[in-house]
Amino acid sequence: MSIQRVSSKWTKTVVLQRSRTVNEYIPVTRQYDRQTLERMTELFELNYIKPDHGTYGNGVMRVKTVHSFSEPPPLDHSNAEEGITEEPSLAESNSQDLETSSLRFTSYQLQYGTKQESYSSLEELHQALEERIQGHLYLIQQGIPLLKHEDLPFDLRVLTQKNLKNNWETTGILGRIAAPGKIITNIHGGGRLATFEELVLPHLHATGLQKLRSELYRLGIHTAVQLQKSFPRLKEIGIDIALDETGRPWILEVNTLPGIYAFGLLPDKEAYRRIKRYAIAYGRLPSKKKKTSRNAAKPQASSSKVKSRAR
Repeated sequence: MSIQRVSSKWTKTVVLQRSRTVNEYIPVTRQYDRQTLERMTELFELNYIKPDHGTYGNGVMRVKTVHSFSEPPPLDHSNAEEGITEEPSLAESNSQDLETSSLRFTSYQLQYGTKQESYSSLEELHQALEERIQGHLYLIQQGIPLLKHEDLPFDLRVLTQKNLKNNWETTGILGRIAAPGKIITNIHGGGRLATFEELVLPHLHATGLQKLRSELYRLGIHTAVQLQKSFPRLKEIGIDIALDETGRPWILEVNTLPGIYAFGLLPDKEAYRRIKRYAIAYGRLPSKKKKTSRNAAKPQASSSKVKSRAR
């Protein structure tokens, strides 16, 4: 029986939101439209807009809402200079309050890849997004200000698999650091790998690191169990985790065809051997026996060709 894959980010989000435990870790996520863009930019300074179907961070955009204030116009003090001290009327007082209060202006910064654009109105921003969306289903998600490593944002990938007893087990956590100027951390987008400890320890003491690790291991299992209720043939998931400035974890999205080989580049080789062992057991990777049998068959085929030629 084949391993089940679910490509729609929205479908997976809806399923996960049904779990109270998992839903606490999901940022506000909606299907994109003009009205939702307006509401989300009012609520959150950062928002990410991404395709419902897509991998490697392709098509991801970030919108930052920027509020600026203009200086109030100078007051007319000519009457005061002439020695006139009469009390202003109520209407005049209200007018002076308006004059002395700053005016707020809102603009929007759109970034995709390393390109940045600025828009002075929500309508202009929406039109720019529509040109890039081109009628496809996109999601808009509350942006989480990521913790940084050497001034570059990073996130985590949590791998959870079916083990040899057919139970869910979290088997690894790795870190991904964004390339300079990028809004995504994916390795295919120029990001680089790091260990969980290397990225988290500078922000949390040793006890806090261990507590977070345990929380992420449990979250991996809760997430997999919840998804399996709707997708019973799942065997593995990769959860993209953001850590906000307080160290709180957030689920950015879940991948049902997670990368495995990146874990082999980390120092913990025992963990990687376990990851491969489980992947072989549920059919993601070919077993060594099959490889050996295929390799053994090749010389036989070659010798039979030689015999047929000899005839």
